[in-house]
Amino acid sequence: MEQVITLKLKLYRPTQAKREMYQLMADRTTEFANNYLKLDKKDRPRTSKEAKEYSDPLPSAVLCQAVRDIKSKPKARRFKRLWPAFNNQNFRVEKEYTVGGGAVYKVSFPTLEKRVGVPNVVTPYHKKYLDLLLAGKVKQGVARLVKCGKYWYIHLNLTVPVERVQKPEKVMGVDLGLVDLLVASAGGQTLFFPGGGLVYIRRHYADLRKKLQKAGAYKALKELGDKEHRWVKDVNHKISHAVIEFAKFHGVTKIRMEDLTVARWTKAQGKEQRKDHGRSLHYWPYYQLRQFIEYKAALAGIQV
Repeated sequence: MEQVITLKLKLYRPTQAKREMYQLMADRTTEFANNYLKLDKKDRPRTSKEAKEYSDPLPSAVLCQAVRDIKSKPKARRFKRLWPAFNNQNFRVEKEYTVGGGAVYKVSFPTLEKRVGVPNVVTPYHKKYLDLLLAGKVKQGVARLVKCGKYWYIHLNLTVPVERVQKPEKVMGVDLGLVDLLVASAGGQTLFFPGGGLVYIRRHYADLRKKLQKAGAYKALKELGDKEHRWVKDVNHKISHAVIEFAKFHGVTKIRMEDLTVARWTKAQGKEQRKDHGRSLHYWPYYQLRQFIEYKAALAGIQV
């Protein structure tokens, strides 16, 4: 059994010149993608050599991967942003040792100039999987050069083998809601994640959005949306991590989650409540939370 994970590696203090070059690469990749979509399907380039006619200078590796990324989204009409990406033949991870015996992890990839190794900010979580990669125990996938706020990151896909140990089946139930965002039950014990604390923050963001929209402050509105998205994602990561740790502690082999595919809760909530971003059940990304639980459970050998 295998599971795909994404390591988000922050580039360590790239120079101003490098940051400008990364931005230029991202702009050119996006421009190429949108030029590509404007062409008739029979006229679209298939190789990097053909693609160069429709793009400002970019590494061949980036153009080839851009074509693959565009083809993977057949319904796309326009790309707001397509980040430069590199396959496993053009992207390398290296490990160097300092005089004091510490380890520095670097990545290297084609740029508009020469290929240069860039150090990364790594945590113990990153080190675990980077060492497995360097030892040939996990498969390297596509790496993307991504900007988040004012920082640049590498999003590196890895395919990790997962062993599922045969144990007597022990099931943990997980229910999702509003008063309690998530409730997990196993081994006669229950783990609660109250939703009340999140209500105030959701309302705060909703009020700010209204004020910025009224003022026509669209740049600030976008920055606010990005900030809220990062906050929500962080909350979902923390909840999913706690759920899996709870399951591991109780020896759970299978998690049964409430299926919210077609749930709308319209009967349980009034019109005013549904409009309230703090109280409405429709404003929390349960699907993202479920995805986080699924992939973290797979890494722990737990079925969902």
